[in-house]
This record gives sequence, C-alpha cells and structure tokens, in this order.
Amino acid sequence: MKKRIVAAILIVILSNGIALAKDKNVKNNSQNIITKEETKTPVKGTIEHVELSFEQAFELMMGNNNGIKACLEDIKVKQYEKKAAIGTYFPKLNVGTSYVHFGDQITVNTPPVHLGASTVNVPSILIQDKNLWTTNFGAVWNIFTGGKKLALNSAARAKLEGSNNNYKELTNNLTVALVEKYYGLIFFQDVAKAKKQVLDNNKQHWEDAKKLEKAGMIPKSERLHAEVAYNQALRDYKSATRDIDIVKEGLMALIKDENIDINGIDIAPTSKLFIYNNDFEKLEEYKKLALQNNAELKQSEVKKKLAQANYRSKATNYSPTVSAFAYDIIGASELSSQVPRFAVGATANFLLFDGLTRYNELQAAKHLKKAADYEALNTKYKVESSVTSNYEQLMKYKEQYELTNASIESANEALRTAKLAFQEGYGTSLAVTDAESALSNVKIQRLNSMYYYDIYLTKLLSTNDNAEDILNYIKNSTTEGL
Repeated sequence: MKKRIVAAILIVILSNGIALAKDKNVKNNSQNIITKEETKTPVKGTIEHVELSFEQAFELMMGNNNGIKACLEDIKVKQYEKKAAIGTYFPKLNVGTSYVHFGDQITVNTPPVHLGASTVNVPSILIQDKNLWTTNFGAVWNIFTGGKKLALNSAARAKLEGSNNNYKELTNNLTVALVEKYYGLIFFQDVAKAKKQVLDNNKQHWEDAKKLEKAGMIPKSERLHAEVAYNQALRDYKSATRDIDIVKEGLMALIKDENIDINGIDIAPTSKLFIYNNDFEKLEEYKKLALQNNAELKQSEVKKKLAQANYRSKATNYSPTVSAFAYDIIGASELSSQVPRFAVGATANFLLFDGLTRYNELQAAKHLKKAADYEALNTKYKVESSVTSNYEQLMKYKEQYELTNASIESANEALRTAKLAFQEGYGTSLAVTDAESALSNVKIQRLNSMYYYDIYLTKLLSTNDNAEDILNYIKNSTTEGL
C-alpha cells in the first residue's frame, strides 16, 4: 500500500513539473498541493524505481527550479518598471483637500475718508475668515528635464533586456548541469555494470584457478593472483556504486520540488548516452552564432547601455528644468471672494553651484562607461575562447569514441584466447586478468567518450544561447549503452 502511495506522489511531481515547464510565462508552483506532511515514507528497505527520460527531467527542472522562478519574477518586475518609466512623459494630476485655522481673521485696514470738514472711518475689509477648508485639483508637467526622462526610459528598457538575458543564461547553465547529472548517472551506472562484469568474470576465473591448482595444473601463485584480482575487482565495483549515489543526489537536487519528500524513490533514467548522427558546422560558424546570440555577451552590452544611460542622467544635472502647473479650487468653505480660485504658471530652475557634486558624479559615470566597454571586449574574447574550447573538446571525444568503438572487438577476442589458454594449462592468470581489465577499460573509455561528448555538445550549444536545442540533437542521435 505504501509503495503505491509513493508511486502516486511521484506521478504528481512529474505531472506538476511538466505542466509548469510548458507554461513559461507563469511557472507558478502553487499547483503543487502535496506537502512533506502528506508524503508517506515507504516501508524500510523498499525502493520505488521510477523511469524518467531526459526530456521529462528537463521539464521538471524548468518547472521546479527556484532560480528559474526568481528570474521570471524579475522579468515581471522590470516590465512594470519600464511602464513606470514611460509614465514620466505624462503630466501628474492630483486632487487634494485641506483645512486651515488662522489665529485671526485676515483683513485689510482702510484709511479714513475726508469729506470736506468731516472724516468718515471706513471699516476694514475682510479677506479671509479664521476657518478655511478647500478641495483643489492640480496638474504639474515637467516640460523639459535636459534628457533625464529619456535616460530613465533607456535604463528601464536595458534592465528588462538584462533580466531576459539572465533567464536565458540561467537556462543554458542549468541545461548543461542537467546533462552532466542525468547522463552522468547513466555513465556511472554503465561503469558499474562494466565493473560488475569484471567482478563476475574474475570470480569465475578464481574458481577455475582453485580447481586447476587442486588438479596440479597450475602453481599456487597463479591461484593467489586470481584471488588478488577478484578482490581488486570487488573494490572497484563498490567504488562505482558509490559514484552512482553521489551523482544521483545531484540530479535530484536539480529536478525535485522543494515541497516534496521523495525518500525511497529511485530515479531510473530511460535515455542513453548518445552520438549525434549528422555533421557539425565549421568552428567559425559557431563563433559567428555565439557573437550574435550569446547571453553573457548580450548582458555585457546591456551593461554598456546602462552605463550610457547613467552618464546621460548625470549630464542632465547641468541643464535647467522647466515645469508647468495649474490648480483649481473646486470646493471651499468660507473662502473669501478676494482669493483667486484658479491659477496657471511655469517654473524654471538651474542649479548654479553644488560643491562639485555634479562634476564628480559625471566623471564617475564617464569611467563607468569605459569600464563597461572594456568588460564587453573581455567577454567577447572569453566567449570566442569558450566556443573554440568546447568545439575542440567535442571533436576530440567524437574521435575517441570512434577509436574505442573499433577496439572492443579486438579486446573481446584477446580475453577469449587468454581464458582458453589458461583453462588448457599453458596460459597464465596474469594474462587473463590483464585481458579482462583491458576489455573493461576499453568499454569504460567508450562510455567516457560518449559522456563528455554529450557534455561538450551541450556547452557548445549554450555558448550560442541555445542549450535547450540539445533535445533536438538527442532525437537525431544514435544512443548506446553498455
């Protein structure tokens, strides 16, 4: 019953993760309604094996990774900040209300009027009573800011572009990491199988040696050599199984939902190491694509744009600012008829001296621009170097795969003849174990070549900002296992 519960939980994990990954505009984890408290621990000693293809693992990673979710939220932030920056081009409208209590009435004293011999005292004119309540409507429009609004909008657009670049760069890096972990698990599992074959063969060889020693056909030293070889094979096999556990933990960290406790669940990859069937483009073509598409290089260009926008913003501090305003008192209590209810106007300001603050800020912005330019050049050189390195490594491991693939048949034949010679009494135990080890090494070398071929192919694609395309390459590849 508990095994069924665990299996059902993993199905939910897969379905939720895949659904989230397919909707890249949302990727909201709120649909994952299963919590740790709801997860049941399987019966002690039981393991639930769940098959998982690389495509499914990729979808789970994209749906569950918190870094991806954070990038998507940051993109939304920058989208709203861009809209906010556009708002600076428009006037600001406001409605306000206020209440004022004056200590005395506001009046205007008038001088007495002389009429012939008579003097008439004129009463003072009431301007405003002690209590005043008003509601007003106002507008302010910054007509000229010296280019500050333009600089602000340029910076907002660049920041949005930067957030999108961060998302792509993270996706590329995570895809490379997933290839390393997913196919690393396959690699170490196949290595363990190869080590197990060596272990089983050496065990049989040891058993044969004991029988031949008993029959007087070989000396004790040959039997002891066979025993030593078996013990070494046992240590190698145990070491290989530990490598599986290590890389499996890394894979689970990439694809699992943080809210799910998946103790007792063992991921069984269904994909295999692969070799792409078609020819690759020339190195120069990959360099050209990288210079056009590389996310890190694009991000360096964003930094240049931000530095330029910052410089423009600091330069505007030497320009005057011009604003227009208007207000209308739309409601009032005990407001004197002497007070105007409507007014329009304009203001202009120019800062004459600020203790050289503007000058120093402008100089800092100028050097920030230069630093961004140098950084962009450095990134360009680094990207070109990375493309070259990944391409050459890819070609190296492709060549190694072809060479080792051709050597396996010879190694099998060498082992067969060494075993036959030993069983007939004229061969040595050393020859058998050496042949066994040679065959195992060739198999592992082939697996190693395929594994690093897959890694460097993904890295090469990532430099072109296209690591996700590895899914298409896999579909058009030859897959092999042990």
